Amino acid sequence: MKRKHAVAAIFTVAAVGFTYVSPYIAMYRISMAARSVRTASLAQYADLPALRASVARQLRAAGEAGSEEELRQLLGRIVSPPGLTVLILHGKQGADGRRHDFRMFYRSWNEVVLRRAGADQAAGSFVLRRRGMLDWQLADLVLPADL
Repeated sequence: MKRKHAVAAIFTVAAVGFTYVSPYIAMYRISMAARSVRTASLAQYADLPALRASVARQLRAAGEAGSEEELRQLLGRIVSPPGLTVLILHGKQGADGRRHDFRMFYRSWNEVVLRRAGADQAAGSFVLRRRGMLDWQLADLVLPADL
């Protein structure tokens, strides 16, 4: 009986640990897809309609998009696999010219925020949302102030 409890405890700790680490694994996959410029792989890790809505809201609030056609063109450039690749690689670039890793912060059990290590809120961030038990998807992004 003690052996069953020990096995159950080990399994529970491993399951909780893997669930906690799963967004790190997802961001590593997204980062590798961006670094190797595999746009098809990057597209499967992103919720493009949710990203378009988020970026459109930010561009309208900042007054960057004059007309709907300009907004559509900006969204086409920013919220596409090549545009996301640029944002991810730009997000890793620090003001000192060196590359930095992302730091991850849990906003809730189903949402994590990724920001360049040592960066403030103005640097922009990526938001991953849980899709299923262990699968995560890029669902929102906050554009950097200098973009």
